Amino acid sequence: MAWLFRRKEASPRITPLDQQVLDQLAKAGSDLSQEHEIDNFLYFVDQSTAEQAARQLASSSKTVEATPAAQGPGWLTKAVVVLVPTGANVAEMRARMEAIAATLKGDYDGWGAPIVPKP
Repeated sequence: MAWLFRRKEASPRITPLDQQVLDQLAKAGSDLSQEHEIDNFLYFVDQSTAEQAARQLASSSKTVEATPAAQGPGWLTKAVVVLVPTGANVAEMRARMEAIAATLKGDYDGWGAPIVPKP
């Protein structure tokens, strides 16, 4: 009967920054009811860690690549995830990206998406 009293894990909540990005997409005319290709940016200190993150993200991403960072000595793992950008979906995406970054001692630097015009 212990399972009756276990605490359910709370669903991730959207951050104010993520809500701001969603608001900007909507203001720019993006159809938030349609799937978007969302670029996620994770930074790591070395190539092997960036590639490890890429392997972890490969099954849930459309594309993943590990490349040298544009500035500094670090490495970037860019993962493109396709989803309908609802608050819940974005919150879950961020939670997954932050968890991988934290586990590998990296940084999640957020996401961006192109405008998907309304039909």
